[in-house]
Amino acid sequence: MSSPERAALELSLRPAYRPKPLRISMTNAVVALLVVLGVGGIAAYVSRIAGDGGRESWAYPTAVLMVLISFVAAAPLIAYASRATRGYWGLPSRRIADLFVIPSLLSMVILIPVMMTLPPLKGRANLWFDFAWGAPFFTDVLALGIMLVAGLALLWVSLVPDLAANAGDMNKLPRWRRMLLLNWKGSVRNWKTVRVTVKVLGAFYLMAYVFVAMVLTTDLGQSLMPGWRSGVFPAYHLISGIQGGVAAIIIVSWLIRRFSPEAGQFIGNEQALNLGKLLLGLTLLWFYFFYSDFIVVWYGRKPSEVAAVQVQTASVYLVPFLIAVFCQLLIPIALLIFNGVRRNLNLLAPVALIVIVGQIFDRIRLFVPAMTSEDPFAHSYEELPNAVGPDLIDILFIVGFLALAALAYLWAARRFPIHSGWELREGAMLREERKFMKTEVLVLGKPD
Repeated sequence: MSSPERAALELSLRPAYRPKPLRISMTNAVVALLVVLGVGGIAAYVSRIAGDGGRESWAYPTAVLMVLISFVAAAPLIAYASRATRGYWGLPSRRIADLFVIPSLLSMVILIPVMMTLPPLKGRANLWFDFAWGAPFFTDVLALGIMLVAGLALLWVSLVPDLAANAGDMNKLPRWRRMLLLNWKGSVRNWKTVRVTVKVLGAFYLMAYVFVAMVLTTDLGQSLMPGWRSGVFPAYHLISGIQGGVAAIIIVSWLIRRFSPEAGQFIGNEQALNLGKLLLGLTLLWFYFFYSDFIVVWYGRKPSEVAAVQVQTASVYLVPFLIAVFCQLLIPIALLIFNGVRRNLNLLAPVALIVIVGQIFDRIRLFVPAMTSEDPFAHSYEELPNAVGPDLIDILFIVGFLALAALAYLWAARRFPIHSGWELREGAMLREERKFMKTEVLVLGKPD
């Protein structure tokens, strides 16, 4: 077991700890580079909208969309898991995870033009049968919108106690600000409401995320690619997305620990140990769901399904597949089996970065062939297609939107407290180290 950072144990009610946003200079060279790349991404986005290209021109933007749906939108689920299980190790990481809701809003920007390029449902495999109420455009956009609204509500409710503490006398605030802060008075009823609401909204966000993963992986993947039929793939996409979400939290935690001493004093090996365990477990689940999907095709030997697997893995998109396997499975397992790696945030961060890289290539080998299939109404490939590589605009789009996601996160981190101060204070009251024989042990109190 790894003990919490000393700063997290020494917090007290008086004086109250009031977390602050990160101090990030917008003139920083890294920020300037992200801005330049982000401008390139916006230019590529405008070029795709203004161009006369069809569904094929949105193939790599669709891969970027599914990347955002994966590790960016999945990160808040880690905060919910920590709250639902009363895992005090996650206290310094909860707000870090919740803030990923802000960059996940970019997914809606990409989804709308992508959905407009899809062919009619009639005559091809789809999830909606004869549903006539705007499927798949209206249904998919609505599902993603509900998920994003739930995520924003979750973030805001968790922010209210910290923002209200920094706002001063509530009676002197304008009425609109009091409404935004839910007329916070710090009463017992307020605290009970906040604790219950963040858990309920977290559960709702989880349900919405599962549904979004199911409909988008079907409408942008299986329904467009001849022969691709899988009941396991939505679960695979969900698990691998959560794996990427854990990796993203590890990377941001390391950056805060390294470059922000004031906020980083609460982040240490306790977070590394538990996040490392999660990353290792999800890596093993990645293999389980991939194998569960692959083994059906391997033994079934249905020609149409075999051809689809050859396109995604063994032949056409072999290079992205190998990169994904090495980065999401082989390299992480080879490193995470060692306790020393899982306990050290400095060693864990490079592993997390490798996982993110693997997930990008994994989404490319899955969704690019689906979006570029010549005949989505066919039941099988007559002959294997050629791989479609990215052009300059696609590269600008990929790099640019990842930079925009980073900028959106930095914007949120500069305006909202990077730690959940009220949860850190509560955790400090319920944890302490006591002498036991020749060592010290961590004593946890869980009153609820």
